[in-house]
Amino acid sequence: MKLRYCCNLTTTPDFSEITNLEELSLEGCVNLVGVHPSIGMLKRLVLLNLRDCKQLQNFPSRVEMDGLQVLNLTGCLKVDQLPEALGRIKSLTQLHVDRTAITELPSFVSTIRNLESLSFGGQRRIQSRWWTSITGPFGLLSKQQHPQRSVWSSLADLHMLKYLNLSYCNLVQVPESIGGLLCLNELYLSGNNFTSLPGSFSQLSHLQHLYVDGCKKLEVLPELPPSVWNLIACDSTSLREVSESSKYPFRPRSSIFRDCPKLFKNVTIGSQGSISKTECLDSSITSQGFIHHQLSAFLGYLGFQTNKFEFFRSPGGCTRGYLNIVYHGNSIPEWFTNRSSENHVKVELPSDWCYDKFRGYGTCVVFKCKKPGNFKGYSVKNFDGASLISGGYFPYVLDKFLKDEVIEIQESYMIWFHYTWDIRKWKEAYNFVTFCFEESNEGYEVKECGVRLICDEDIQQERDLSMLQGLPTPTQQGGFLSLVGPISTSWSW
Repeated sequence: MKLRYCCNLTTTPDFSEITNLEELSLEGCVNLVGVHPSIGMLKRLVLLNLRDCKQLQNFPSRVEMDGLQVLNLTGCLKVDQLPEALGRIKSLTQLHVDRTAITELPSFVSTIRNLESLSFGGQRRIQSRWWTSITGPFGLLSKQQHPQRSVWSSLADLHMLKYLNLSYCNLVQVPESIGGLLCLNELYLSGNNFTSLPGSFSQLSHLQHLYVDGCKKLEVLPELPPSVWNLIACDSTSLREVSESSKYPFRPRSSIFRDCPKLFKNVTIGSQGSISKTECLDSSITSQGFIHHQLSAFLGYLGFQTNKFEFFRSPGGCTRGYLNIVYHGNSIPEWFTNRSSENHVKVELPSDWCYDKFRGYGTCVVFKCKKPGNFKGYSVKNFDGASLISGGYFPYVLDKFLKDEVIEIQESYMIWFHYTWDIRKWKEAYNFVTFCFEESNEGYEVKECGVRLICDEDIQQERDLSMLQGLPTPTQQGGFLSLVGPISTSWSW
C-alpha cells in the first residue's frame, strides 16, 4: 500500500483487518500526526516507510511485527523514542532513524544481530541535547554516560552491518573497535568532531565508500584498506595528512578533497616520510616551482614515491588505468606538444611509430562551464575514422562535480588533465589520430586543448617529470575554491 505524499492525511485508518499487508509507505505525508496502533500488530509487514513525516509524534508502543525487515523513520523530526520491542525483531535488516528527535542510539540496537543498514544522527542540534543530558550535579560530565560510548557499545556486536550513517552525531572519537565491523561497505561520518580515525580502519576489508566531509577538526586520515575506492573529505579544514600503504601503491580510488586548505601546507620534497600524500593543494602558495613540487608529492600519494618516471608505465601490468585532475586555470602546460585553440587537435604519428613502445597518452583541455549541461568528454579517431577508445570518455565523478558546482564555477576557466594507459585499440593506429573534446547543449566552451603521446623514449627523457612544470597559476575565483591544485581527482582502472 503506497500513500506517499498525501499532504492532507493527518492520521491512518485501523489496519486490523488487513493482516496480510506486507508493504506500507507513508513517505512524505508531512501533516501525518499519528499512526494507528494496529500498525504495530501487522505480523507480515516487511517494509514500513514513514520517511519525512515531519509532524509524526509517536510510534506504536506495542510491536509484534515479526516479519519486519525495513523501518524508515528518517526525517520524522518529532519522534523522540522507539519501543524496546523492536530489539526482538530478528528479521530487521534496515533501521533508519536519522534526522529525528532521538538523541541517543537505543540500547536495543545491539541485539538486532542481522542488521545490515543503520542511519542515526543527521541533526546538527543533537550536540546540545546530548551534552545537556549527561551533565552531572556539579556541571561535570559523567564518563559512564558519555554519548560516544553509548553509540559504539550499541554497534560492537553488529557484525552483519554493511551500511552505517553516523553523520552529525557530535562524535569526538571513533574507537579501535570499529575494525570489527568486517562487513561494512559504506560509512558516513560527515560533520563530526573527531581529530583522527583509528588504525583499525585498515581491517575493514569490504569498505568501499568513506565520507568524512565537513569534519572540521579531522587532522589525519589513517591508512585505508585497498577496497576503498570512493573517499570524500571535502570541507575538512584541519586535514593536513593522508596516510597510504606502500603495500598497495596502485589501488583504484576516486578521492575529492575540496576546501582542505592545510593539505600540503608544509610539504618538503625529497625528505623521506615528509610527503603528505593527498590530492588537494594549499591555496596560499602560487609560485610555479611549488606547484611542481606539490604535484610531485601528489604522485607520491598515488604510489610513485621514488622513480616517478614509472608513472608513465602501466602500473602492475594493468592496461586500463587512468588519472584525472580538475583545477582552476586558463592555459595548457608546455609539456603538451600537440596543441590547438579549438576543441580538436590532430596528432601526426612518427614514421617509426611502434605500438609495442607506446605507453599511453595525456590530454589537457581548458574549458568554461556556462550553464548546466553534459560535457561529452573526448573522442579519439584513427586516420580512417575508426574509434580508438570505447565511445566518448568523461569520468562520472567529474561530471557530477561540475553539475553540482555549476553555480560556483560558472564562467570560470577550468583545466581537466587526463592520463590513460588504456591503449588496447591503438594497435590499428596509423598515419595520424584526431582528439576531439565535445561540448553539448552549449553548456561548455572549450578554449584550447593539448595532447601528448608517451613512448619508451619519452619515459627516459621525462625522468624528472617535467610535465609538472609550467602549470598555470590559477586565479582566485569568486570565493569558490582558491586552489593551486586539483579540485577533484580520480585514479582507477
